[in-house]
Amino acid sequence: MNPARPGPDLTRRAFVAGAAAIAGTPALSTFAATPRFDIAGAELRWAGRPVRLTGVAVGDPIYIRKGRSTSDYATIARDWHARVVRISIHPGHWRADPSGAMERLGAEIAAARAVDLFVIVDWHAIGFPGRFAEHPNPAWGLPLDAYDSDLALADAFWAEMSVSFGRDAGVIFELWNEPVVDPKLWTSTGEHWPLLKATWLRLLATVRRRSDAIVLVTGGRWAHDLKGVARDPIEDDRVAYSWHCYPGEAASAGELVPSLDGLSCLKPVVVTEWGFCRDCVRDLRGAPESFGIPFARDVLDRLGLHSTAWCWSPGASPAMLESDWRTPTVFGSFVRRYLGSAALSARSDSRDC
Repeated sequence: MNPARPGPDLTRRAFVAGAAAIAGTPALSTFAATPRFDIAGAELRWAGRPVRLTGVAVGDPIYIRKGRSTSDYATIARDWHARVVRISIHPGHWRADPSGAMERLGAEIAAARAVDLFVIVDWHAIGFPGRFAEHPNPAWGLPLDAYDSDLALADAFWAEMSVSFGRDAGVIFELWNEPVVDPKLWTSTGEHWPLLKATWLRLLATVRRRSDAIVLVTGGRWAHDLKGVARDPIEDDRVAYSWHCYPGEAASAGELVPSLDGLSCLKPVVVTEWGFCRDCVRDLRGAPESFGIPFARDVLDRLGLHSTAWCWSPGASPAMLESDWRTPTVFGSFVRRYLGSAALSARSDSRDC
C-alpha cells in the first residue's frame, strides 16, 4: 500500500515553519540566486571555481539528533572546519509523518545554510525495490521499516525535496543511501549497475521536473561497488557519485580503490560515509594507523575525493562524539584534524589519474 502523501503546499508550510525556528535565518528565496555548483569533468565547481567539499554526516533529525539544538551546525562549521554536512531522513519516518519530518529537516537545513555550510540531503534507504529490504536491530528504537526500499515512497520524497529545497544552490540531493540488491555479494563486480542506473533515472526525472540541483547516485554493495559506472555513466551534467568506505570492505585502504574503477578521474565522487573505531563490529573496526591515515592520504587526498565522515553523534557507529556531545572520540579527533588540514586548501592538487 502506498502511503498518503502530502501536497506541495503542506510541505512548503512545514519547511517555512522549520526555517522560522532559527532566528534571523534568511528566506529560502535568498539562496536561489547565483553562485551555484557546476560539474566540469571530475571537478565540482562553486561560482565557477573548483571546490573540494569536506565535512561530516550528522545522521537524521528525528532519531540520532532527537532533542539536539540546531546550534550544533555553528560548532561543526567553526570548530570542526567543515564545509558540508550530510543530513539523513529515514524512509520509515517519512512514511509515518511526512509533515513532521519536513519541519525537522527544514530547521536543520536552514541552520546549516545560515552558517555557510553546504548540505547533502540523504534518503537513508538500505536495500533495493523488490530485491532486498534491510531491517534495523529492534534494540535501536527505529521503526522496522526505517530503511524502507519502496520506490514509490522514494519518488514521492524526491518530488517534495525538489519543490521545497531544489532552488537552494547549496543543497545537494543523494538519491539513495545504500543500495543492496544481493546482501550475500561482498565483492565489487558492477553487475547490478544497469539495474541501479534504470532506477536512478526514474528518481532523477522526478527531481529534474522541478530542480537542477546537483544529484548524487551510487552503485551496489552498500554504495561501495562503482565498477562499470565510468563506462556507462548517467547522461546528466549535474550528476555526481557517492561512495561508502569502511575498513571491512578491503584488507587495506589502498585495496578500496579498484571498486571506483577509474570513476573519480571522470566525475566528482563524494564519500558520503567513511569511518572506523577500535571497538566497533568487525566491518567498522580500525584505528588511525591501520585505516584513517592511509585512507585519508592514499584515497581521499590522492584521488581528490569529497567526503562526509560518519557520524557526528554519540548514537551511531562509528561515532565521532562521546555521550556528552562535546568530547571527540579517537575517530572524531582524527576527523577534526583532517577537516582542519583540508580547510587550508580548496581542492586537491594531486589527483591521481
